[in-house]
Amino acid sequence: MTALKELKENTHMPGKHFLFNVFHNLSSGERFLYLHWHEHMEIIYFVKGSGVFDIGGISVDATPGDLLFVHSGELHAGYAVANTDVDYYAIVFNKSLLGADSGDPLYGPIVLPFMEGRKRFPLQLRPGDPPYADYLPLIHRLIDEFERKQPGYELAIRSHLQLLIAAALRCQGQEPPARREARAPLSQLHAKQFEELFAFIRAEYRRPISLEEAAQLTSMSVHHFCKTFKKLTGRTFVEYVNLFRINEAEKLLRTEGLSVTEAAEQVGFNSINYFTRTFKQFKYYSPSQCKKE
Repeated sequence: MTALKELKENTHMPGKHFLFNVFHNLSSGERFLYLHWHEHMEIIYFVKGSGVFDIGGISVDATPGDLLFVHSGELHAGYAVANTDVDYYAIVFNKSLLGADSGDPLYGPIVLPFMEGRKRFPLQLRPGDPPYADYLPLIHRLIDEFERKQPGYELAIRSHLQLLIAAALRCQGQEPPARREARAPLSQLHAKQFEELFAFIRAEYRRPISLEEAAQLTSMSVHHFCKTFKKLTGRTFVEYVNLFRINEAEKLLRTEGLSVTEAAEQVGFNSINYFTRTFKQFKYYSPSQCKKE
């Protein structure tokens, strides 16, 4: 895997057997999408505002109408320009929807190269790019089918995803040359230096961990540690530890039958109000909603 496992997102999916979700994100503030990766493919449809996305080591400006494609395992993050409000859809799907487990003889030669990254969707498509008109109607239909959920919507979504693969095959090479850049894997700079710290967080996240303690584990000054940690992970140290705690709490709520208060206490939150605010900040839904699913 190209990225540190500590940055892996366990993307929320509404069903175990239909791994597809559409997130409609309305955000304000500088950073609206924290650095992470996941096993799924993702399509970002930027609707409003002005932003910059880092995808696979490449920074691209995003304006209304733009489509961006994130492959499995690619690190990505998003930032607003001048703290403007942004509105975008994130369409996330697993390769299983395209026949990974069906034994379909077409899956190996046609679909699998895209799922494994040997063939790629364009990094970015903008209104006016030659392939854009082939992609945009399919994106609209995916969002519409998922939001309306009429009978058979799962079949319709699978069909539109297959049509996206067909569009990508037919439009190979039509992406503007200036945007045909190779995606880079996560820089392993400082990775070994931080391995002990990440292991320490996994073992000790239930208690307060100070910046001084974390910096000492990496043999850095607090100032240098804070700058390096944010460059490596895209988050402050406090944000990172809180996200780790929230991910652990989500597991407890979904699998252990704990109450929200019990889960908060087990992962190190002393205030239920702070826990709930932090949970919603990272997950976009409340811990009580998570427990009901």
